[in-house]
Amino acid sequence: MEPVIRCKIIRHTHVFQPGNVVEVRRRIIEKSENQPVSGYYIPDIGDGTPGIIPLDAAEPVADNAIPGDSYHGKCVLTSVSNYYKNPGEAGSSLQTGTIKPENVRVIHYADCQQLVFHMPAYAWDAGTFRLTNTCSGEVLEEKPVRNRLNGGTMILTNTLPYRPGFYAMEADWPDGRTHRISFIKFSEGFPKAPFENATAAMLRAIRNEEVHLYSEPDPSYSSPPCLLPLVQNSDQQRLRDYQGIDSTTTPTENGEKVYPTSAISATHPTEENLAVRPASGIFPTLEYTQSGRGGSIYYHEGPIRISFGWEFGGGNAVAILFMPETKHWEAQTGTPLARRDEILRFVCEQVIRDQAPGCRYEICENSISIVR
Repeated sequence: MEPVIRCKIIRHTHVFQPGNVVEVRRRIIEKSENQPVSGYYIPDIGDGTPGIIPLDAAEPVADNAIPGDSYHGKCVLTSVSNYYKNPGEAGSSLQTGTIKPENVRVIHYADCQQLVFHMPAYAWDAGTFRLTNTCSGEVLEEKPVRNRLNGGTMILTNTLPYRPGFYAMEADWPDGRTHRISFIKFSEGFPKAPFENATAAMLRAIRNEEVHLYSEPDPSYSSPPCLLPLVQNSDQQRLRDYQGIDSTTTPTENGEKVYPTSAISATHPTEENLAVRPASGIFPTLEYTQSGRGGSIYYHEGPIRISFGWEFGGGNAVAILFMPETKHWEAQTGTPLARRDEILRFVCEQVIRDQAPGCRYEICENSISIVR
């Protein structure tokens, strides 16, 4: 392992603002032909690449400058990559089984932080999960992926106990295919108000968004004329295009799409929908994301936003939704425990209307099964 010290930033450098305490390698990198200034090595300058913090931009502080066993500084994702440990073994699975940056989320609660992602396939037989402090090189956790699974694909990590520093999570497969997620844990209160030349990930973290990184657009892709995203209409269980046309279509033998004759350009809440309006008076909606065999369902109700992980089930179970246990509900959702049953009932019924007509739900302590 590399010896490390902690330094307090006194001049803004990279993504580190004055007052931030940063872990750096103790050995100073001297000024040279290829290095314009002397400084401390850090493995991540905010975009996943290594660099240095100049000596005149930081001052060493005592290691106990950040006491405690819970650290509430923000976690900011800086890089998500997929690769083979031995490039000679690379195969097509790298293209079909990758973790996309937009599918890795950081969720901050009042007294809990979670980094959540899904393996691109059922991962019981995957390889090793490894968490490393990339500044010191210390391996903080190493165990079979199966021991870190929440379900069959989701890996959820509580990052609150991690001291401010630089970290990388790796999860691999027996064939050497590896997924790597790099992130920085900041001192409490950082990063704060947008600063000059802030990365897009930093700006999203400051706004408390859960997704910090997005895939680069494909330069070879050209959008067809008038193509606009489909919009999920949860009230009517339909997808509608930019013209309001129902896009729940049936392809003909020649591949053409046939729109139902009942398609209409606008919909309104029905009397039945209004009857189940929640206590807040704001009608909630659901947003769905998918990554491989799982994803997230987001409950929106005014300022309330709750994330539920999900994955495909087996046997009679169409899907399994994961939810906070009763004792963790208020801390992880920010809503009163008295509203838990109401919210879960809405989620279950709406998921069935949107995604699994004809199914029913079974609620357990920390999961919900959507079954045939």
